[in-house]
Amino acid sequence: MKVRNFLIILSVLFFCIVSGCLNENLRTEEQHPVITNVDVMSTSTDEEFQLKVTAYIMNPTDSDTGTLSVKVKTKDPYTNLITAEYSENIGYLKANSQTYKAFSFNVPNSGDQLVQVELFEDSNLVDDYTTQVELIQKADGTVSNVILTDLMIETIQATNYGEDIIFEASPGLYNQGDEVNKVTVVVTAVVDDYTEYIGSTIVSNLEANQRKRGTVRMTVPADGSYSFDVKVIVDGEVTSSGATSTSIKVHDLKLDTPTTYELLGTETPVAEDMPAEETAEEESPGFEIPVLVISMLFAAGAIRRKNREQ
Repeated sequence: MKVRNFLIILSVLFFCIVSGCLNENLRTEEQHPVITNVDVMSTSTDEEFQLKVTAYIMNPTDSDTGTLSVKVKTKDPYTNLITAEYSENIGYLKANSQTYKAFSFNVPNSGDQLVQVELFEDSNLVDDYTTQVELIQKADGTVSNVILTDLMIETIQATNYGEDIIFEASPGLYNQGDEVNKVTVVVTAVVDDYTEYIGSTIVSNLEANQRKRGTVRMTVPADGSYSFDVKVIVDGEVTSSGATSTSIKVHDLKLDTPTTYELLGTETPVAEDMPAEETAEEESPGFEIPVLVISMLFAAGAIRRKNREQ
């Protein structure tokens, strides 16, 4: 009897394990491409608004993705009715890499709008991101002018048994214009024409004439050499961009030791007024010596004539 009861209990337990009743909490969510951030900018026209939506997408898996596509919707937050919709294919994304894609389309309604970005892989929904914006007429004013100054790189640690390395890229920013509430900084580590790693960050509340750094943490293969491209985006427009002049082998940099690199193609911040350097006027060669010689000859001739007359 005891043996039969034990076998019954064991059978029930086995059935629960196989069916997933007991290991539901042990299941791990399947990894897939994700939307890490969405940046929304708007420009008002006579009767509608043009939205520029930038979606930042990351593939955290160890394999390339299938065909990716993005659908962007705007909705009325009170009625949940769709006011505009736009979709586009973006190809595939390599393993452990990031990218971003910008979409522009028109929205007929003003006021509060929900912006929903959906990410599809092989026509299957894998992730979505929703943010709320307010579409208002933009007041006339001075355009912000945020520029790049340099790029600081600091290696943090090796990972994946030394195969990859984690580092922080911190572009220097200088705001020459009015105060800016939101600045998007995009850093791209380029290996060649086909391989690149992209990271981004948002810098908030950059006051006029203020300097600040935006820090982007990235993970790349340790044995590669990388050139870096940096872009500064304000209100959907690139206000400054630059690139390092040489390739950098991040693995060779000392840990926790920031190294600063010059960015070519960037604007130079306005420098403080410096006193003008005085330069001595260069005297042009004259005729003083020939005139002196002729004068002495005339004087000698006059003296000789006077002596002869005496």
